[in-house]
Amino acid sequence: MIPQSEGILLLLGSVEEHGYHLPLGTDVLLAHDFAEAVCEKEDMYYYPCIPYGQTWSARGFEGTIGISKPALCAYCMEAAENLISMGAKKVILFSFHKGNFEVMNDIVRAFKERGTDIYKIQIKKGEGVAKKELKTPVWEDRIWHAGELETSLMLYLHRDLVRMEKATAEFPEKPEKYEVAAVPWRDFVKSGAFGDARAADAETGKKVFELFCRDLLEQVKTIKGI
Repeated sequence: MIPQSEGILLLLGSVEEHGYHLPLGTDVLLAHDFAEAVCEKEDMYYYPCIPYGQTWSARGFEGTIGISKPALCAYCMEAAENLISMGAKKVILFSFHKGNFEVMNDIVRAFKERGTDIYKIQIKKGEGVAKKELKTPVWEDRIWHAGELETSLMLYLHRDLVRMEKATAEFPEKPEKYEVAAVPWRDFVKSGAFGDARAADAETGKKVFELFCRDLLEQVKTIKGI
């Protein structure tokens, strides 16, 4: 089955706080949702998500588990090596959690140095389009962690896991050192959620999900054509 597939998605996730209203495994759940949608369209397969990820920004919040980049990179590389040994035509890394993007870059580069190409997909241009569907701003136009966007996705895909009565609206002032030093979110965000999660709704989540799927499918089609 693996050798016959056009590609195998290897998913990376995270276990970290997502405000008071979303589960710790939000990024794992959403990674599976996007992978299922992509693989169904492209006749591919995906592996269960590697749950723990690089979560430095969310350190200090209750429930967050962080794995160092070297440890996570080594773990994922061994998983990818297994897939290659099984005859996978294309190994494609995917993480909905942005904290894993640098790790994915490192893995892809490490395999290239060995003479083997593996690939990565992530939400790119779909993010900018999706922001136009929101009723409230994205903090600093880039951090939508547990805010309206992510909460809307969860309301659409996993409504039973969302506690909207605990949703918050936080637009914290950006720390002076934020762009030039390491500043964990715990230093300036009370709930750990950025933006107005109270504005979320399932209809917006459906639109965002479809936009993100189109973005990912476009990248997969490019990889399959290489």
